[in-house]
Formats: sequence, C-alpha cells, structure tokens
Amino acid sequence: MQLKSITAIVVLLLVVASLLVSGCTSGTTSNTNQTPSASTATHDAFLEKYLAAYKNTSYSDKDRSVRAWELTWINSTSARLEWAFLNKTVNTTGNYVQTLMVFPTTRDATNYLNAMNKTAYSLASTQYPSEGTFRNATGHAPTVYKEYVWNEGNPFNLSDFKYHDISQLDNIIVVTTGKWLG
Repeated sequence: MQLKSITAIVVLLLVVASLLVSGCTSGTTSNTNQTPSASTATHDAFLEKYLAAYKNTSYSDKDRSVRAWELTWINSTSARLEWAFLNKTVNTTGNYVQTLMVFPTTRDATNYLNAMNKTAYSLASTQYPSEGTFRNATGHAPTVYKEYVWNEGNPFNLSDFKYHDISQLDNIIVVTTGKWLG
C-alpha cells in the first residue's frame, strides 16, 4: 500500500517536472522562432491614422526639422512616441516623450482625463486651433478639446526647463513631457 503511494507521488512529480521543462522550452522557442499572432500585432485603426497624420504634420512643419521619431506600441490602444526636433526659429533642439491613448468613446476619455492628477497643471485651452493633427486625420476639429499645461523649471534657462501637457481630443488623450536639449 505504501509502495503504491510512493509510486504515485514519483509519477506525479515526473509529470509536473516534464510539464515545467516543456513549458520553459516552448516559451523559449516561441520567443525566438515564432512571429506574433495577428491579435497581438493589431493596433487601433483610428490611433494608427492619427499617428500617421501626426508624423506627416510634424515632418512638414517649416519652423522645425524632425531629427528622430521612435514609436513603440504599448498595447492595441496606446503608444509611446519619443521624438526630437530642431526648432529653426531659435536654433535649439527639443525632445518630446508622449503617450497617446485612444478610448472607445469621448466620454471614456473624459472620465480618464478627469481621474488624472492634474494638481500642478492649469487649463490652457478649450479651443482647438484652426489647423492641427486631429483635423488632418479626421477632416474636422474635435468636439471636445481640453489642454492642461504645467511648466517646470526656469523658462529662461532652457536646460532646466520642462514642459508638461495633457490634452484631450475627443476620444484621444495625449500626455506629453518636453524639454530642450541644447
């Protein structure tokens, strides 16, 4: 009787060990030899369209020259964009790090914005400019536009100055941190 129990435990341990080894091996194989499935590679079509329009708008701006543009998708509805540019007017290089998120509805984006900590920020605008990325991507201005700004440091000492911005454009939220690189 006792031998049956010991045999059952040994067999169970062997099964568990083989599953663990199999899991580790297949995990390694999937990371190196397989392409991502379509579901992990799919991004929100509207956010992709907005980001393409944003890139086109940024590259066509006559007052600045884009020096770097790196887009990393966080998940299917949000992306991280880091880009650097030369401001031709003041001959200074700047850098933006932005998180762009798209929500199912404008109300969902508004709820997200309202829940954010904006203690240091001030409401800078509720009027969308006559030209802009959203208008380029959609053909119209957003129905809901809010921009909150917080400037950190001394604006007269560019190396010490940071610009923070949170914007809502209908169902898109953009969180930006910018700084001058020199």
